[in-house]
Amino acid sequence: MQDMAKLNGLAEAEIDGLMADGIIPTPAEIVELNALAWAVESPESRRLLSRGIPIECGCAYLWPLTLYGQEWFDRVGCRLSNPTAALAYAMAKQYDDGEPLALDGRAAEKAVKAFGRALRCTVAQLNVAISQVLQQEEEADTPPSQSGGMSIGDFSAFLASVAGSTPEFWERRCSAGYTHAVLDAVTRQNTAEGRASSSDPRIRAERALGWAVEKIRQSRKAE
Repeated sequence: MQDMAKLNGLAEAEIDGLMADGIIPTPAEIVELNALAWAVESPESRRLLSRGIPIECGCAYLWPLTLYGQEWFDRVGCRLSNPTAALAYAMAKQYDDGEPLALDGRAAEKAVKAFGRALRCTVAQLNVAISQVLQQEEEADTPPSQSGGMSIGDFSAFLASVAGSTPEFWERRCSAGYTHAVLDAVTRQNTAEGRASSSDPRIRAERALGWAVEKIRQSRKAE
């Protein structure tokens, strides 16, 4: 059975929120919310979350290790003179063109040393950034906690600046764990890759779902 034939978890949360406020969605509204919610929770969004959130460190972004990156570190990086820098090198270079992880031996040692010199961060900052990346893997089965790091209010203001609408609008959109995780990953990945978030289709889908809920609320107020 296709996903569209099921009630999406995000749509169910939105419907529950409306009903808690005494608003009973019509069948047509439920169908619309379900379709929009599946657009948010798309295969692309799930793939996005599986890639992880990049952590900025000096002038580089560190990503959770791919199988390719892990294999290089286990085979080459951990045997170099600075395994910590080698791990950061693998996290930063694994998606780059030119096969930077094809290096081994003296060539790998030289590349990692050059990478470390160019990082523009302290050893402590590097260790913290690596730890933040590794923690994503430890918590891969659960949404990121909203209690640490950027607050919901700060995150909503940030989303408004990069993706449009108002902080108040995004405040309501950041309440669900999955939604917050997707938006956080989208904006951080776009920032790391130099892309604008305002036209990202995943954020447009989330904005469309939020606006559909707002229209239902406004229509009931008008009645």
